[in-house]
Amino acid sequence: MLNRQIEFLRRLFPAGRIAASIQAEWLERCRAVDAGVLWVPVDPEAPALASAQALARALPLKRWSFLYHVDMRVWEPALFGRLSGKIETEEADAFVPVHAGRRGHPVLFSPALNDALLALAPATERLDFWLHSLRVVEVEVPDACVHDNWNT
Repeated sequence: MLNRQIEFLRRLFPAGRIAASIQAEWLERCRAVDAGVLWVPVDPEAPALASAQALARALPLKRWSFLYHVDMRVWEPALFGRLSGKIETEEADAFVPVHAGRRGHPVLFSPALNDALLALAPATERLDFWLHSLRVVEVEVPDACVHDNWNT
């Protein structure tokens, strides 16, 4: 699954623009998968927000950036293009895909959110709740994969 995700992302984004949070004991194995990816060790028992923050510290949001779970098969290039295409036409802090009335992944974050993201408290705050306080534009998409999650 990880190999497939990286292969997909490498077709969309240049080297040095992909970061993935992983368990520390996976570091060497993941570097062997692709040394051009920024592999960020994070405690797997930590809240999901801790992973997002570790990624933002390792690869700061200096440009619009996608965030989603590696265990989601959002392998539709047009989906990323549909979200990115809204940057020039809509004022927003983030863009989220919506399919069948439900939000999904990936979320496209503005670079202006980096400091606010890092200021959140992982033990008491959640990324999805934080998003409700932002200017989020929902983008209707035909791709059911935005809800796909191999952990459920």
